[in-house]
Amino acid sequence: MLKFDINLLFALINLIIFFVLIRLVLFKPIKKALDKRRELIDKQFDEADKVNHEALKLKDAYQSQLENVEDTKKQMIAEAQSTAKNEYDKILQRAQTDADKVKADAKKAVELENEKARLAVKEEIAKLAMETAEKVVGSAASPETDSVLYDKFLNESSEN
Repeated sequence: MLKFDINLLFALINLIIFFVLIRLVLFKPIKKALDKRRELIDKQFDEADKVNHEALKLKDAYQSQLENVEDTKKQMIAEAQSTAKNEYDKILQRAQTDADKVKADAKKAVELENEKARLAVKEEIAKLAMETAEKVVGSAASPETDSVLYDKFLNESSEN
């Protein structure tokens, strides 16, 4: 059977003391170090999640700003096109007005020239009539008579 020997008891006591000492000296510090390491790793994961979350927020913000820039760009292009169209219309209208004015001035000038030409022709006809009348009558009466006949002819011609 089993003999109970004092050496066995001392060996058992030594084993228990050795276990307690190892537990106090080795296991607790190792467990503390592992717990600290676990906390550090958890903290790093939390920080990484925060950074990742902030990065996603920034990405969304930049994406939104980029869309706003696109909208602003389109709006600016539309405004520039509208302004250019308005300027084009104004220039075209101004050119049309100037062209109409030039036409009207040219028409007035032509009418004035026609009137001058008509008066010149009437004067020429009056001179010819006077010369013809002189030849028919034989001699010129007097400058006063010529002037009166000339004015009378012009007045009659103007009325026609």
